[in-house]
Amino acid sequence: MRYLIDSDIVIDHFLGQDAATDLLARLDDDGGIAFGVVTYMEVYQGLLRDTAGGDPRIRLEDFLADRPVLLFTPLIAQRCAHLREDLKRGGRRVRHRLLDLINAATALEFDLTLVTHNTQDYDDIPGLRLNP
Repeated sequence: MRYLIDSDIVIDHFLGQDAATDLLARLDDDGGIAFGVVTYMEVYQGLLRDTAGGDPRIRLEDFLADRPVLLFTPLIAQRCAHLREDLKRGGRRVRHRLLDLINAATALEFDLTLVTHNTQDYDDIPGLRLNP
């Protein structure tokens, strides 16, 4: 796997946006994709709102078949804590960014490129590769 996919891409896929579906297919072919627990949670929550779409757990599990979900580990927690502290010391905001920083820490820990439309949420994180 080479890419960690942010929830905005997956949500666009479930909304039927061809560009997101095509991007996921291309990245799947270009080394593989993974998802963090934050993306899992955010997408699952979105699917709970879609009453016409069927069982959200089944829909998400079908989508994730053969695609890993990277768990939140103590190493990722430590990396996230370091990120938060370094950003705070540098005068950057950390409040209300915990989920984004967990995503960033996951990508950094697994040496993955984070794929998101929300690059501005991550552009102040040293060493983080964004988008292919």
